[in-house]
Amino acid sequence: MVKSYNNLFHGWINLYKDKDLTSNDALRLVKSKFKGSKLGHAGTLDPMATGILPIALGEATKTVPFIHEKNKTYLFAIKFGEQTDTDDATGKIIGKSDRKPDINEIKSVLNSYVGPIEQIPPIYSAKKFNGIRSYELARKGVVPDMVSKVKTIVIENIKLVEMNSDSQCTIEVTCGTGTYIRSISKHIGNKLGLCCHVNKIERTRYGPFNLKNILSIDRLMQLNHDIDNLNMIISPIETVLDDILAVQINNHDANRLRNGSAITFDGNWNGPHSGKVIAKSADKLIAICSLEETQLQPVRVFNL
Repeated sequence: MVKSYNNLFHGWINLYKDKDLTSNDALRLVKSKFKGSKLGHAGTLDPMATGILPIALGEATKTVPFIHEKNKTYLFAIKFGEQTDTDDATGKIIGKSDRKPDINEIKSVLNSYVGPIEQIPPIYSAKKFNGIRSYELARKGVVPDMVSKVKTIVIENIKLVEMNSDSQCTIEVTCGTGTYIRSISKHIGNKLGLCCHVNKIERTRYGPFNLKNILSIDRLMQLNHDIDNLNMIISPIETVLDDILAVQINNHDANRLRNGSAITFDGNWNGPHSGKVIAKSADKLIAICSLEETQLQPVRVFNL
């Protein structure tokens, strides 16, 4: 965590979002404790979903695009026998089926669901059509053309965790950005030839964040506004940059990067000679730079 001269906080909070709370509601609760700091969250969770919602404070908001590139892991439960208009437990039932799948059938579908796949977003999602969210259109009775929003996503791993009963199972999936869990559930139902919907979703990992050292909303609200107490719940900005090479530069070059100028870096390391690197001076984060041979060009500069 870094605190700047104007008392704004900079870093990440590993927040656990509760059920029936929107991601923006959670952000507002954090903001009530960090008044004056710029905040943002990474990876919206549906109100019915629970789990990890990383919150960026201050200059850490500049690193949100980098956490979006990281994989996420979800535990979700599928209830067989009922299809809803939202593909989850919050919607209206629009179809029913009696057949219950067995373990082998489910595993067979999951085994074919790894790697790059094309996924159609749910109707009740935030995709825009002429500036209007698809869920807003759906609530007005308009059925948007979601096929036009098909996107290639990547499923790294998916497995059956347990059969909770003959009509419900729990699945774990690790996936890339842009993945809709409700669409996975619907696809599984279509492959099995039956109705189903998601009735529980929990995000258990997001990049470097997991359920260890998680901060609950209740714990957050119990904290007073003492700086030391707030410091304890903030992780460094670099937490989400853990897979980017870091290099040390001198104070003169640090000032040049802060002003947007490229610098020549002839340090010796065994890494690649192109890509992105983190530039630090006396272990203070200066900038995320693009590296071409020996030239460091600032991409994101941090005002710390």
